[in-house]
Amino acid sequence: MLHVATVNPEFVMEAKRQEKFRNTLSKCLTVADGHGVVWGVRILKNAKIERISGVQLVKEILQHANLNQEKVFLLGGRPGVAEKAAEKMQQKYPHLKIAWFAGATTVKVEKAEEASMTIAKINGFEPDYLLVAYGSPWQDIWIEENRPYLRVRVAMGVGGVFDEWVGKVRLCPKWIDQIGMKWAWRVINEPWRMGRIVKVVQFGILVLWNYFTGIIPVK
Repeated sequence: MLHVATVNPEFVMEAKRQEKFRNTLSKCLTVADGHGVVWGVRILKNAKIERISGVQLVKEILQHANLNQEKVFLLGGRPGVAEKAAEKMQQKYPHLKIAWFAGATTVKVEKAEEASMTIAKINGFEPDYLLVAYGSPWQDIWIEENRPYLRVRVAMGVGGVFDEWVGKVRLCPKWIDQIGMKWAWRVINEPWRMGRIVKVVQFGILVLWNYFTGIIPVK
């Protein structure tokens, strides 16, 4: 199974703080889903990497699956959202084979029987792609911890993508995303994200600190 993780500055700061998440990312195929990560690599490594938006990557996965009549399983999201997201995507991609399951109520304290039921639902469908919306960092930790039991070709954490599909959140205009200001859009439209934006600022400070001193603080 290929586990894809879409890394942004929040991921970096969380991985720095939490060893379990850091170990999880070390086992994934990671892509830079954040202008901050691209900028950090340019500053510290004098190298250019491509930014691959998680939203765009999921879209291309669905297009590919639709073209080849493959199976996609949606897991997680807020109550009722995965079901509506599956319906929306089925309408948009008529040749797609899609299923969904709400999963654990609180994945951080998921019970063994909850995990077993979730895995049984997924494996019973035998999907080519598993898209997990448990939120970061838990979605990627969940995928990695259950890797040995999942009969899936590709698994990927997708954050709030299901919410965007069903209109629970306002889509960020493409031009705002392209200039690297999606974080500001999110703060304006979802003020509760402010705490997460603090991590973005911390990431920027960390990159500059390392650039000028050559030292990455342990904590």
